[in-house]
Amino acid sequence: MKRFKTLLWLEYRRSRVWAAALIGSLAFWAWGMHQVRLAEIGERLGVRAGLLTGAALIGVLVLCLMIGRIRGETRQGQYQVLLLSPPSGYLHVLARFAFALITALVYAVIIGGLAWWAVSQAGVILTAGSVGDILFSVPLYLVGTTVAPLLAWTLLLMVFISAYRVSGPGWVPGVVMVLGTPFLFRWIGEWIVRISYTLPGWRMLNTFGIQMAHSEEATSMAHSEEIQFLILNGEYIGVPQEPLWIMLAITVVMLLIAGRIWEEVEG
Repeated sequence: MKRFKTLLWLEYRRSRVWAAALIGSLAFWAWGMHQVRLAEIGERLGVRAGLLTGAALIGVLVLCLMIGRIRGETRQGQYQVLLLSPPSGYLHVLARFAFALITALVYAVIIGGLAWWAVSQAGVILTAGSVGDILFSVPLYLVGTTVAPLLAWTLLLMVFISAYRVSGPGWVPGVVMVLGTPFLFRWIGEWIVRISYTLPGWRMLNTFGIQMAHSEEATSMAHSEEIQFLILNGEYIGVPQEPLWIMLAITVVMLLIAGRIWEEVEG
């Protein structure tokens, strides 16, 4: 545990500027949202939602760049003065991933706060449960299903490339992995859709879901796959929890593979 804390502290020292700049950039996005003064409430909310989407996408890109800066930390015993013995590759991977994930969670929660402000400015009255969902449940769900696997994949990619640099050009296996990943995740996505709602759905944003289920748009689109994904027989059934657990499991597997590769190359 002490070794992990030391590596996490070193990761903080190495990446704190990235993390601070990323989180601090949300002040710019908040300023941009405040400058949107369209007369139509729906258009104003739509533009602000677009800005938040842009902030989220850029945030994910920056986090992937931050976590992908793989260096030969364990080579030549660089950390033996602090740890007294060569650190485990698994601990290295876990520390790097943990710091990036914590940064992502803070970033997502702040975006959730900005979303709450945008919705409230549109005149929508929110219950305490809906506010909690916007601030915490939705950001945590999205981070678990998208950001965490992307961070783990980026870390695995960079470790994989670094491993081949020992014997040859690392870009060859990197290109193969990048080109093959979309086909793999497409298959995983189709499988997740097939098994969704095997477990009870999570009724996040329950108030909005009930309103959507009884809206004219939902009635006219009763046979749409998108509507049936959240609404069944005119009732809001929530979001499926299977994607979260499956993507978290895939994240753990990718981290274990990255840690094993790191152990073989750097050990």
